[in-house]
Amino acid sequence: MEAVQTRKNFQIAIDWKIKTLEQWLEQYGAWLLLDCHYEDLSAHCSLGSILDMAQGVKIDRRRRALPRCNINESQAMAVEDMLSHLLETESVKVKQWLKVAIKYYVDGYSEDDISDCFEMSTYAVQRDKMLGTLRIATRFKLRSLLTD
Repeated sequence: MEAVQTRKNFQIAIDWKIKTLEQWLEQYGAWLLLDCHYEDLSAHCSLGSILDMAQGVKIDRRRRALPRCNINESQAMAVEDMLSHLLETESVKVKQWLKVAIKYYVDGYSEDDISDCFEMSTYAVQRDKMLGTLRIATRFKLRSLLTD
């Protein structure tokens, strides 16, 4: 019988002190862009999407360039597990903060695009981004640019 390989808890899977929270989130976003982890190749758009990728056509609205990916798959999975745990356990208001922070750090969208997406002011986006980052950092005692 093959042994079932289980993931470690995200809090102990990696050394969170190596990078700040914002850096981990941006690295996770950069990892998602590798090998098209974001791509949804549904039946109606798979050929067009493959053609666009091959020709270098920009298929999303990102304006911010994420840094070069410097994390491995287990580190990316730990960040993913942390984010999914947060989105399952937090209140509705905190989930809104987290969605804004994820849209900014992981997805690489600008504050203006996020304000259009969520139909809120740029000030509200900046506020929610800061509150979401602080919530993650204080809940799991992670380093952040806001807490150092």
